[in-house]
Amino acid sequence: MGDRLEWETDGQGWPHREASRFVQAAGIRWHVQEFIAPDRQAPVALLIHGTGSSTHSWRGLAPLLAQHLTVYAMDLPGHGFTSMPAGGTASAQFSLPAMAQALRAVCSALQVAPDLVGGH
Repeated sequence: MGDRLEWETDGQGWPHREASRFVQAAGIRWHVQEFIAPDRQAPVALLIHGTGSSTHSWRGLAPLLAQHLTVYAMDLPGHGFTSMPAGGTASAQFSLPAMAQALRAVCSALQVAPDLVGGH
């Protein structure tokens, strides 16, 4: 096994695997988890994990929030099952402006405009 997690093997027991999908945006293959609220008109929440973490951080909270909100959580670039961006330096790829641009791109690909954003 390499340094990167592999969905086919490492993702077998991933929390809320059924909510997972993969999306291409900004040259990155994103692992996204989507929890749809019973009320399809519910506000949309975006959950952003901290450095060195993954969607696993939200395994308990996301389903609870999804009782009243539609919730999106994704592994940030280079974390969990999301790929690293191609080229550039690590510091440039993980700067706050670069991360904000990457999150904007994945939200656009998902056709999601979050009403709420939470992170750690």
